Amino acid sequence: MPVVPGQRLRPPWSPLLAAAPFALVVVAVVLLSTGGPGRGAQADGPVAVHLVAGRPTVAFLGDSWTTGTGATGRSGYVVRTAARLGWGYGNLGVGGSGYSVGGPHSSRFADRIPQVAALNPDVVVVQGSLNERGSTRTALRTAAAGTLPALRASLQPGTPILVIGASYDPGTPDATIDWINAAIARAAAQEGLPFVNPATANWTDPDDPSVWSDSIHPNDRGHQLIADHLEPLLRALIRQAGGPASPATVRG
Repeated sequence: MPVVPGQRLRPPWSPLLAAAPFALVVVAVVLLSTGGPGRGAQADGPVAVHLVAGRPTVAFLGDSWTTGTGATGRSGYVVRTAARLGWGYGNLGVGGSGYSVGGPHSSRFADRIPQVAALNPDVVVVQGSLNERGSTRTALRTAAAGTLPALRASLQPGTPILVIGASYDPGTPDATIDWINAAIARAAAQEGLPFVNPATANWTDPDDPSVWSDSIHPNDRGHQLIADHLEPLLRALIRQAGGPASPATVRG
């Protein structure tokens, strides 16, 4: 891996895959196709909806981490979080995408808002994205400041939205992730939405080779760690649903 100025050097690492995938009963299928190999990663697969009768539904809007890249059978943090909660979910991830970048599939987060709204979810998670490393601060700030209000307006009043930034990873300079998260946090605060910074909270330690599938994607263990952090945050948001919105930083 080339050394980037300002990047913290990390020790050598190697992929490690472990843990069996979780499963939910599929009651609704493909919303859209994502695809195209990420850097050193497998091609993205179809996006699915899994509903659980009588239980809340959480919609996930994000990038290749949301699609489950790096996890066995694509059973990534979305599937694992839903399994821990016992909830249904909709996976609206597209590899290579972000707020201001569409990636190889020309699909920005805002482009998928109608599909999120069509699920009529009880809670929404917006994840990422490190793909903004190819964008600019100005473009990201503008896109995020437009996307989050549009998402909120598309949902039933009072639907909680949790905004999650990008994580530190072995292949991206920490400073790049920091400016990405700063721009997203600012947009979330302006809209009164809770924001969690998984980088500073160290959800997936970039220096721990046992949590990485490649230089930018977590493996089974990494995806499980994300699910472990997300579960209590989403339970809390559902409990608080209907209360007054206020800017906050969720500490994960």
